[in-house]
Amino acid sequence: MFKKILWRFVFSYLVIFIIPLLIGIGSYFSIKDIMMSSLYRYNKTALTQLEDKVENEIVKSVESLADWINLNPYYFIFLPEAKEALDSSDRLLNIRNLCREIYSQTYKNSYIIDAFIYIPSENLIVGPSYTTTPYNYYTYINRPLDMSYEKWLEFLSGEYKMKYIPSFKIKADYKNLSTIVFANTLSRWIIDGKNANVFVIIDQSKIVSTMKEIVSYPKGILWILDRDNNQVLKVSAEKQNILLPKLNFSIYNDFTIKELTLNGEKWIIYYIISPIYGWKYISMVPVDSFFEEIRKIRNLSLFLLGFMSIIGSILIFFFSMQNYRPLSEIKRLLQAGSEAKSSEHEKNEFDFIRDLVVQTLSKEEELKKQIMRFSPIIKNNLLYQLLLGSALPENIGELELKTLEMQKQDAKFLVCLIEIDDCSGFIKEESDSEYSLVTLVVTNVMDELLETNGFKHWDVLFSRTRLSVIVEINDNVEDSIKELSEIFENMIEFLEKNFSIYMSVGISGMVMGIINLKFAYEQAEKVLSLKFVKPNMKIFKFSELSQDITSEKEFLPKDIENKIINVVKEGKVEGVYEVFENIKNHITAANSPHMAKMILIYLYGLYYQLLNSIPNKVGEKQKPEPEKVMRLIIEEKNPKKVLQTIQEDYKILAENVIVNKQKIGNDLISNILDYIHQQYSSSEISLSTIADKFNITPQYLSAIFKEKTGQNISDYIQNLRMHRAKELLLSTDYSVSQIAKMIGYTEVSGFTKAFKKFEGVSPNKFRELNKSQ
Repeated sequence: MFKKILWRFVFSYLVIFIIPLLIGIGSYFSIKDIMMSSLYRYNKTALTQLEDKVENEIVKSVESLADWINLNPYYFIFLPEAKEALDSSDRLLNIRNLCREIYSQTYKNSYIIDAFIYIPSENLIVGPSYTTTPYNYYTYINRPLDMSYEKWLEFLSGEYKMKYIPSFKIKADYKNLSTIVFANTLSRWIIDGKNANVFVIIDQSKIVSTMKEIVSYPKGILWILDRDNNQVLKVSAEKQNILLPKLNFSIYNDFTIKELTLNGEKWIIYYIISPIYGWKYISMVPVDSFFEEIRKIRNLSLFLLGFMSIIGSILIFFFSMQNYRPLSEIKRLLQAGSEAKSSEHEKNEFDFIRDLVVQTLSKEEELKKQIMRFSPIIKNNLLYQLLLGSALPENIGELELKTLEMQKQDAKFLVCLIEIDDCSGFIKEESDSEYSLVTLVVTNVMDELLETNGFKHWDVLFSRTRLSVIVEINDNVEDSIKELSEIFENMIEFLEKNFSIYMSVGISGMVMGIINLKFAYEQAEKVLSLKFVKPNMKIFKFSELSQDITSEKEFLPKDIENKIINVVKEGKVEGVYEVFENIKNHITAANSPHMAKMILIYLYGLYYQLLNSIPNKVGEKQKPEPEKVMRLIIEEKNPKKVLQTIQEDYKILAENVIVNKQKIGNDLISNILDYIHQQYSSSEISLSTIADKFNITPQYLSAIFKEKTGQNISDYIQNLRMHRAKELLLSTDYSVSQIAKMIGYTEVSGFTKAFKKFEGVSPNKFRELNKSQ
């Protein structure tokens, strides 16, 4: 009997010994799944952030600059006819204006080192602050380190199509820099039979720094490929000679994860493809480095298993006889997860296994906390995709709806779109951190007002100057819109008065369910676009202003009518030809002489509306006579001939609109610039004071100043102040605090911070370096 009980007890020891091991193994594989999911989400978020950073701040800016230069009318000054028509002083003035415009387009982008146009027929390089020869540029400005002068000339004269050249080493300001050179041949700049080229030099080290922040795993690697799968950059946490494996991008989705083996080592590879530019952002992480800590725990468990198997087999029988520990107590100890006190001797096998299980479970909790840190980003991204219509609501599961606390069918929603028009009076500098503070202030004030009035809402951040709020309403729609309008009026008044933050708000109509949120967002966006037409308004409600953005015409499709109105308002002559080609196709498709005449009559009615409503310089001799027009439409049997005549009238109107706009805008901007040059040293100067001086709204002032100069007012004022500060530092003995007050800064710390950002050194260091030369 004794032996039977003893051996049963020994067997129970063996069973209990195996149970923690199985729990540990199960926990290990569970943790692995969680970590894989965490890795997937982290990499997707990281690569999306990298894509936004590279494309919004580099690719978009650089390629937009190339397009802008290609369409810039200043190329005419290099044509042979212009040389004969312009005297040398006028030509030099136009070249300087071109330099200033290039400077205004590039100086705000910290990634752009330099941008210039090479004109082969002139053997001339035109940059933001210089015009020089290729030899002088090669020798004194930015010297290519891996090129002879002959190769440099050959490089400048090549033909390019939106080409990015990586690892282009130059010497600038006595420093060796690694850059990326963007090159594009200007299709419109054909001078003496030769095309000019535009080149943009991009700071590669700043892009590398951004990418290194994302490489958080040991031995992790990041690649960036252009639209033709050429490698632009490669960044790794350690120096590695691993080449990018061959991937068939065409068969995967825009974001893909897969496992592969390279040189006997397993890797996890993720990549995302830009839907706009076709660039690929690829991350590769070694599996071993990611699971290293878990593998240590597993190996320790296996070691202890072997150790306890040998020692335990000897001691189990001894302790079974000497110290009986009830099976129920062991179960309770394991289930409760509490630690047992050590005996006078060393811990037994149960204590070792229990500690390992607790340690493994703690790793799982740590991973859960890491995942929770990404929850706000994931939530904002989901709402962002819903508003843009990129995420299909039917593919959103119950988990996502529960996280957002939204109902799929029953809820009524409004979308309010908020655009920050100006905050130069609040922020100290144009930086992401300053705009994040602006967003924080706006959302805090808005959330408090909405919660106080009982509105359930969800904030969605689009950019640093645009955010949206989805509002759920339960009461009468008209009353809710009225109440929301009052809330936003109070918010705008409070922010303008206390923070000098100016904004406009667009409020959509009501929609049912999240499936229609994208339509509400479109309404809010369209009605908010009226702020340039109605500059004195700050709240734009779709329910009141929808007739201003939508119309039901019987003769022309809405899109064609909108296009012709827009091209005339903007003075785009080429756009007139394009729209009238669409109208000709529309008349042909109608296949009705009567309908064709009605369309032609409607076009002339629209022409006279535009002629009388848009400021223009059309002379009396250029205006068509209504009687002759109607007679021509009625008597002429070929509608295309009449359409050609109408097209010519629209073209003349568009040409005169742009002439008038340029004159009015140039006169206003000229007066504003004179005022700023007189008052920039005053601490009172701001967007609001300048707007009051010229009797215009801050929103309109900000928009027209940006359009005409390519800069924000705050940036322009700061630029003037910094140049004046440099003059005073070099030509006088005034202290830094005195100079700060002389150029309009009330706090010397604000001046020092702005100067260091502008010049790269403090004011005292700048004075020391330049006076010693």
